[in-house]
Amino acid sequence: MAEPIQSQDGGADKLQGEVWQGTRDGKPGEGSLFYRLEFNADNNVEVTKQSGGFNKTETQKWSLNGDSVMIESLTGDEITDFDGASMAFVDSEEIRFSLDGDGFNIHKWYKYRAFAHVLFVLIGLMALNELCRHFKWSNYVLWFALPIVLIPLWSSYEISYWFKWVKLYSVVGAAALFTLIRFTKVGDMKWAKFGAGAFLAINISEAVMQDFSMGNMANILNAIGGVLSIITLAGWAMIHADKSKQQDMIWPAMTTFWIIAYDVWNIVFVYLNFPGSATAQMMVLIAATLPSLFIKKGTWLQARAFTLAGSFMYYFSCPFMYESNVVPMPRNDELMLAAGAASFIINGIYAYVFFSKKFRQRQAVASA
Repeated sequence: MAEPIQSQDGGADKLQGEVWQGTRDGKPGEGSLFYRLEFNADNNVEVTKQSGGFNKTETQKWSLNGDSVMIESLTGDEITDFDGASMAFVDSEEIRFSLDGDGFNIHKWYKYRAFAHVLFVLIGLMALNELCRHFKWSNYVLWFALPIVLIPLWSSYEISYWFKWVKLYSVVGAAALFTLIRFTKVGDMKWAKFGAGAFLAINISEAVMQDFSMGNMANILNAIGGVLSIITLAGWAMIHADKSKQQDMIWPAMTTFWIIAYDVWNIVFVYLNFPGSATAQMMVLIAATLPSLFIKKGTWLQARAFTLAGSFMYYFSCPFMYESNVVPMPRNDELMLAAGAASFIINGIYAYVFFSKKFRQRQAVASA
């Protein structure tokens, strides 16, 4: 454990010039909130707050009261979240925010450690994917045993937002199903193939509902992009385990264009709704896309399930590692709208290409 703050003056000296960050779950339909506190001299602190439709940075006042930090908004400020809150030092690396029965942790931020963690997530998840491809036993340990064994640990943390729990068990369940498709006769059953495709559609639908619930134009544009992503899914009946040594689950009809359009939609979704997770989740997406494009084509859905399930299990097991190593992405109302529009446009283009091809195929059959 880090050394505790020993004195009021020493704590003030340490805080000046430091950056602290924290994330907390918002209200239902609100996504999550990200805070960044940059402590300066003369008792000034730059307070940044980001949430679904909110992006503000304001200069406020800070002081120390014993082993607690006090932050006060100024007249006309829109960020009043810290007014009247208890912000007590847990140790020299962590502050506990408490107000009206709500609480979350704020962590001291180290730039190089945060960037190193982003790379760790990318490399670690790519390694996890290869582990699951090459060693059959690892799939049963990771997707069948650990999600049960770790329930007491996961429940002990203050992860209350329903969307995170739904995502955790939906992706772990998908990884378990894909394991059965690869290594058992379940892979020959039509319901299992449909289930594999349904996992992806449900996964997108959960996020689409979240986007629509936010109501902002950027979210609505991205939600439409998600709907287009769902209706352009095709060829689920061809999902199968191949005859290679790895027995990979292959979706032959999954195109590179669809994968890229999906990746754009997904990162925009996280960027809009969970600003504190955007950079790390981009690495999660890349960790699935790179192997499916450059190591073995057709394995994207398998890689997506393994890397996403692995990332959620890591987060639920070590939330401190994610929350203390956030690398913020540039974010304002204009960038959010541009991101939503980009998702809408690229998925719209793919939908046009997809349905144009379908139309030409039907014409060819009709004229034959």
